[in-house]
Amino acid sequence: MPSSCALCGRDGKRVICDGCSSHYFAGGRLRCRQCANPLPRHDGHGPASCGNCLKQPRAFDATIAACDYTAPADQLVLALKFGGRLALAPMFAQMLYDASRAGDHPGLAADLPDIMTAVPLSAQRLQQRGFNQALEIAKPLARLLGLGLQHRLLLRQRDTLPQSLAPDLEQRRRNLRQAFSVPPAAMAQIRGRHIGVVDDVMTTGETLHALAQTLRRHGARRITNFVFARTP
Repeated sequence: MPSSCALCGRDGKRVICDGCSSHYFAGGRLRCRQCANPLPRHDGHGPASCGNCLKQPRAFDATIAACDYTAPADQLVLALKFGGRLALAPMFAQMLYDASRAGDHPGLAADLPDIMTAVPLSAQRLQQRGFNQALEIAKPLARLLGLGLQHRLLLRQRDTLPQSLAPDLEQRRRNLRQAFSVPPAAMAQIRGRHIGVVDDVMTTGETLHALAQTLRRHGARRITNFVFARTP
């Protein structure tokens, strides 16, 4: 079918043409191994932790990010999330798969997640939007990694305010208290297992931290986040 690049509009067979892909998404950014925040330099000893994670470790173990949440990636995220351009989700998944295979994550191949899940939306938000953008990315990503996907592993038990409306870190944390729960039927799938969690954007990491705390309480052995875009 005829198609055009989502960024430059050039005719082609790909959602993002080769020119835009190489110009905007060349990769190679050194990131904190735990939260994927960009790091200023490489010390030659593999992935390192950023100062924030050293001072205040998160409940998750690692984060893989495909790109920074800056132009034009931010417009692609908004087009998926609020414009319903679901054709972008497989491209996000492919970029995340490529990032997971990069040399920045040498231990991942030896310890892939046992199961994948996506950050859940509340029932009200899901009804308003009609789809969960994180789940739309998780479906093709799980297939690429050869993993099972359990989208009912976690529930969002209350409709929190968008994190972007919380002005400081403490309010973001209060906003997420007791936001997630594990249904009884899913408890046996978590204990002792490595869980992969997919989301579209990671800003402060508080949502993923709260979700990981819930998984830890139910016995998760390891938690790895897969986020398409990371806010620097």
